[in-house]
Amino acid sequence: MHKQYDLGTLQEIAQGDEAFVQDMLVTFVENVTEDIEKIQSLRPMENWKSIAEIAHRLTSRYAYLNAVSLQALSADIEKSVLEDNNFAGIADKLDSLSDSTILLIAQLKNDFEFLCKT
Repeated sequence: MHKQYDLGTLQEIAQGDEAFVQDMLVTFVENVTEDIEKIQSLRPMENWKSIAEIAHRLTSRYAYLNAVSLQALSADIEKSVLEDNNFAGIADKLDSLSDSTILLIAQLKNDFEFLCKT
């Protein structure tokens, strides 16, 4: 199965500190899970500005794991809302972001046993 992430950047930042890498992965899973849940709760209210703000945060979070496709998708959601004021297809993009993020977290939990506690 193709991995949606690469820890190269995170490991470079950590400079060999595996505890730091583990802490960052735990924080990533917790924060991203919370962000996706928040997006889902804001969707029915069509609170696009708040959704765009969360997408902006997600873009940088995905960058730490080189999750390029998710990084691009979250940036696209932010741009569609804030710059283009284009909501066509936004529901599909949000569904894709949510589904792909759930898969990413499942991959991380499969690869790193310590994440199964989060």
